[in-house]
Amino acid sequence: MDSEIYADVIGSRALADPVTLAPALEAAVTDLNLLFGPTLAAPFAVVHTDAVQGTLADAVQAPLCVSVLRELVAPLEVRVGVALGGGAEEAFVAAWHADRLVHYRGVGVAGDLLLNAYCAMVEPLVRGRDAAEWEALRTVRRHPTPAAAAIELGIGPGELESRLRAGHWREVEDADATVAAYLALVAGPEA
Repeated sequence: MDSEIYADVIGSRALADPVTLAPALEAAVTDLNLLFGPTLAAPFAVVHTDAVQGTLADAVQAPLCVSVLRELVAPLEVRVGVALGGGAEEAFVAAWHADRLVHYRGVGVAGDLLLNAYCAMVEPLVRGRDAAEWEALRTVRRHPTPAAAAIELGIGPGELESRLRAGHWREVEDADATVAAYLALVAGPEA
């Protein structure tokens, strides 16, 4: 089942240096399309100058895609709507009204309630990350080993592990895997 994603930069109109927004979003779109290319139903694109939208053919990839998108644009913060079968902008509006970073819809009333409650519990871990933790997360994602990431950052492996731990990387990755497993169960074999 398709999973549409709509992400809007929080506070984009109040940015101190708004000229950095367009290049950051264009770079994120390029990376998302490259990384998730095999599972795209519709490529990611910048919309409304401060938002990103695309559709994954494999709904199970949505939680990872949301995390990667956050890492790509950090320290900018995005609010995301994820909708199985379409309607991601409406899911985004629900996230905005609830002051949440992500809102899922499309797996039924009970499923939507469960996913959004679970994501709300994980959200403080994401919101609490600082610039060094976001940088560590982005760098680790690009390298085959943590040692290679540490070399690029110019820090030791212990410092890298400290940044990842402080950014709750493993906990958020586990949460993404849990949401993906749930989506695989409820979306059926075509997910």
